[in-house]
Amino acid sequence: MSYDYGIPSCLLQFLGACMFGDAKDYYSRQNESRRGELESEVKSFGLTAWAYRYLYDALPEAERTEYRKDYQARQVKALMGSQELKRLYRVLAEHHLRFVPIKGADLAYRLYPDTALRMFGDWDIWFHPDDCERALSVLANDGWNAMKMYSDAQDAAFKSTEHHFSPHARGPYVIEPHFTLANFDGIDPLEIWKYTVEYPAGDGQRVLSPEMNLLMLTRHAASQSYYHADIPKLLTDAAVIIRNENIDYEGLRNLAARWHLPYPGDLLAAFPEFFPADAIADFKADLKKTADFRRIFELRGKLGKPENVSLLLSRNQAQGHVVGGVLEVIRTHNPIMIRRVYHLPKHGAWDRVLWGYVCWFWTRGCRAVSACFRWNPNLKKYTALVESVDSTSSRTK
Repeated sequence: MSYDYGIPSCLLQFLGACMFGDAKDYYSRQNESRRGELESEVKSFGLTAWAYRYLYDALPEAERTEYRKDYQARQVKALMGSQELKRLYRVLAEHHLRFVPIKGADLAYRLYPDTALRMFGDWDIWFHPDDCERALSVLANDGWNAMKMYSDAQDAAFKSTEHHFSPHARGPYVIEPHFTLANFDGIDPLEIWKYTVEYPAGDGQRVLSPEMNLLMLTRHAASQSYYHADIPKLLTDAAVIIRNENIDYEGLRNLAARWHLPYPGDLLAAFPEFFPADAIADFKADLKKTADFRRIFELRGKLGKPENVSLLLSRNQAQGHVVGGVLEVIRTHNPIMIRRVYHLPKHGAWDRVLWGYVCWFWTRGCRAVSACFRWNPNLKKYTALVESVDSTSSRTK
């Protein structure tokens, strides 16, 4: 899958019709040029399963045949994955672990009308803060091993990001065990856990409350100064929550304000191509913040993908902490990262690690710093806008 970072308006209109209207009617009203644009965006984002499911009778024969193969392959994969997930959930529940599947592992099977529509690779599972260490032990005993490049000298898992432990693999499946949620910096995980609820229809798992689920999605999208956001996936995830559960928008606003986080409705309202007018009215969004979010994603499309370091330094410039940004870059580029970048052994080979540092700072580092400090009005506008809507985050993830 390859796509730019702009707003795929044609695709969003189609997906919005799938979720809130009549996709076949939408498709029938498009001219040949618009249908070609939709086909291009559907393929670019890997969403041919959507086109097959909602436009089966309307598609040309060649496209219908092509898309059916992808749709059926995703159905088989989802069915096989569901069996392994259920088995895993029962193992976790038997050990009295408290856990919450999040993102694809939760939404695909619980809320999407068809599991083939929600692509996901690894399974994100958040464990209660008091159960994390025991959860890692249970996973190990169940045959889940920390992936080699994410384990220490004893092949044990460690906190490989600021919200989850090392990925664990068992056969073709991979779990990311979370100890908190992404971009909830400085917030006690026990406080966040209060917004989980029992899921009686499941196999021992809990689920996020509808409001926390929407907040989690938009916080996850904020990673890398919103470059991590996959717009079609974010919006369809939000839509299945909104359609299937009763959202207390005032409660959601208060929850975001309590933790000084952006209100999800301000971001979601930035996409009128996708959400119908009545749904946007329910958000009661701040028009200024919504316009800023819209501009962020428009500028993202013009910028393409800048160097991560350039993005980080530019964000720190917007915060007025240039020196702090440079120090943060140095801190994050530790020996573990250098070993991964240059495919070096996990242990020893320190001469090659030192040479890796030289190579990195001479090539990527210098190029990124140079790009950051050159006049790039779009990058500066972009990071300034991100800072204005998400100033509680001290750095990109």
